[in-house]
Amino acid sequence: MKNYIFPFNTCEKPTDGLIAQPYSVFFNIISCIIIIYFLSKTHSMSSIILLLSILFFELFHTFSHTVHINGNSQIIITHLLAYLVNICYFFALYSHTNIMPSKIFLLYLLAIILFDIYAFHNLPFIFFLSSQFLIFISLFLYYYEYFSLEIKARIPLIFILTIIILLLFINESYNCKKMLEKYPNIPFHTLIEITAIFIVYNICQIFRYL
Repeated sequence: MKNYIFPFNTCEKPTDGLIAQPYSVFFNIISCIIIIYFLSKTHSMSSIILLLSILFFELFHTFSHTVHINGNSQIIITHLLAYLVNICYFFALYSHTNIMPSKIFLLYLLAIILFDIYAFHNLPFIFFLSSQFLIFISLFLYYYEYFSLEIKARIPLIFILTIIILLLFINESYNCKKMLEKYPNIPFHTLIEITAIFIVYNICQIFRYL
């Protein structure tokens, strides 16, 4: 956990009001509403569990942009919730296909997890963010052949949006201070939150039918 501690280093200047970063909170609430809507339309138990895990992540994410608590507790909890979401992805995909990944793929996931744990304690934020994204993308790629054509059509868009978010985080990690010095009133972090809305929507669309 170096250079970037969530939510303190997110690139939206905090206010002195009740909500520290109101623009990010606004777009996170939109994501939460989308998830709740699809939860009302989803019948598969594994998909419901997945959407609930994403909702818990987004609710805590929203809370963290609302209230900044001193220390590392918020980034630790957020990181643990990211693990929960990826576990629920795995469960939902396995439930849909009834196919357990190969031992090689499971060892590959274990290697990513071990790197993630090391990165979380020793490397900049972008490394353990990338490892969580890699788990997410790897699961979709492994089960890709078992999806319908409609679902397959959405996956490239999800991957592109995920890469955009990663690039935005890299930019924010290294250039936020300069951007806010030049444009202090622009909530740059909302670019990430807006992109995330489209990812959430497409993921909800996929698992609504699984």
